[in-house]
Amino acid sequence: MEGQENQGTNTVVNTNTTTNTGAVTQPVGTQAQTKTEGTVTQTVNKTEGSEGAKTFTQEEVNALLAKEKKNLPSKEELKAFKEWQESQKTEEQKRQEELVRVQNLENNNNSQSQIISIMRNGIDYETAEFIQFKLSKMDGDFETNLETYLAENKDKFTKEETKKPVTTGFSQSKTNTSTNTNKDYLDKKYANNPYYKK
Repeated sequence: MEGQENQGTNTVVNTNTTTNTGAVTQPVGTQAQTKTEGTVTQTVNKTEGSEGAKTFTQEEVNALLAKEKKNLPSKEELKAFKEWQESQKTEEQKRQEELVRVQNLENNNNSQSQIISIMRNGIDYETAEFIQFKLSKMDGDFETNLETYLAENKDKFTKEETKKPVTTGFSQSKTNTSTNTNKDYLDKKYANNPYYKK
């Protein structure tokens, strides 16, 4: 089983798998190494006399990863493979891919133009996206559905331009009730004082 590569799910019975970030720990004993796409998982079969664990340093882990990277194709090889793949396509496949690309562009253009027409009614972008999604699920003409939807939900989606008060840190419109109670207290306390201004 040593050095065997599997692509898919691996099932290992009566073994311990250790996954760790940083240093990798694995029990010492009979080793069965399996490899899955993207991540390397080492599974170890326990034997009767193996109780200790071996710890890999970061350098050892980096060396293992560098060894695995050597098996991957270079950028030039990958580019050459993609060019070869493209050259193997028939004219019909190329035409179909172009049709799919054009259809995606048309759909994107239609949805963006619909969002713009919704925004012309005074609705913000996020709400326009929501309305466009709802209307795209409806049957019939988009413009007719939009008019109907906006008429039914006018109070929900119209912009209300309320003037926000300017905050300066001080209350400008409200009278401070605590100063009124303090003023009443001071008026009583200094009622006989000729220098106190009421």
